[in-house]
Amino acid sequence: MKLRLQLVLTLYGIILGTLVAVIAFLFLRLANFLIYLVWDAGASLFGDPVFWPILICTLGGVFVGLSRKHIGPYPREMDEVMGEFHTNGRVSYQGKLWRNLVAALIVLMFGASLGPEAALVSICAGLVTWVGDKLHFTYQQRDALIEFGIGALLSIIFASPLFGIASTQEGEANHDISKKLHIQKIIIYFFSVSAGFLVFYYLLQLNDGPSPFANIGSATISWPELLLLIPLLLAGKYFGKVYGLFETGITFATRKIQSKPIMLAVIGGLILGVFAFFLPNMLYSGEHGVGEIAKEYDSMSIYLLLAIGFAKLFVTRICLGTGWRGGHIFPIIFASIAVGFALTKILPADPIFIVAIFATASCAVILKKPLAAALLLALFFPFQLWLFIVVAAYLAVYKPKRVTAS
Repeated sequence: MKLRLQLVLTLYGIILGTLVAVIAFLFLRLANFLIYLVWDAGASLFGDPVFWPILICTLGGVFVGLSRKHIGPYPREMDEVMGEFHTNGRVSYQGKLWRNLVAALIVLMFGASLGPEAALVSICAGLVTWVGDKLHFTYQQRDALIEFGIGALLSIIFASPLFGIASTQEGEANHDISKKLHIQKIIIYFFSVSAGFLVFYYLLQLNDGPSPFANIGSATISWPELLLLIPLLLAGKYFGKVYGLFETGITFATRKIQSKPIMLAVIGGLILGVFAFFLPNMLYSGEHGVGEIAKEYDSMSIYLLLAIGFAKLFVTRICLGTGWRGGHIFPIIFASIAVGFALTKILPADPIFIVAIFATASCAVILKKPLAAALLLALFFPFQLWLFIVVAAYLAVYKPKRVTAS
């Protein structure tokens, strides 16, 4: 990468990080305002009826179904956007930006157990591609800026500076990239993320927004914890596999109505509403619920914690399987942490260690990106657990090579 190109991309990276932060902030503010109108102002207007979650989620299913029928399968899922970027070096935007925006806001305002990252990645990647086309960027410039934009956005949303770059590059073939070029890209990425972080959290403070950091406590490590490392890792791994089983079962159960988007979405909304009626944690993505459950788990029974964790995993797959599209990263973190706290009721070891290893293994299996999962989970836990978190993430997805007879 020539010095002039590197300087240009660094400058654009800083501008891009700032732009991404502003877009993410405005989108989240708008989504939260619509959620307030539906769930707080709307409920108060009708006297806070007990069955409000069932009514609103079912009504939301109607709007989600209409959106799916007339707008299309939006917002696009993050893996779909990342796949297009890695294949084509760009993300298509013609007629898709407003579709992603409208469809995502509908899904989020009606309480879906999903996060905003899918829509934001699609919107920001499309905008960066559009800017690159208008400014006649070269393929190399546009490719780098989209990568930096997506990485900065993911790092900002998940409050993990390194999560974005791990998500954009982990598991992809980068053998044709020299070590020197890779280091230069990391440097530019650093400036892009730094600018985005500063702007995003400055805007949050101006608007009294909640802090995204939710460290759930301190930990001690001794022989009981070390002896439980592998059992916890295996438990988390198989909890993560339950997510795939839910997907298979829901796909099979809805196979005959996949061509009827409104009916499908209404069924999904009704199921979400019923679960939310009994367990309010089922609504929304769950990122703010992590801190709450960490404070209250002592007073909660093992059965309640297990119910919350498994139900959250289930309703997230119900949403995705019935046309309520969005991100699943926040919900699976919340579900994994809830079940991890359930295990603290029966295992004689440090509770934070138990939760950290279990949740990391579960998320690594679901995301299929151990480094990204480790970087994402690390900020929830104290520094002394970070090495164990990285080890747990990689061991959870490790598959020994089969030895074939020659």
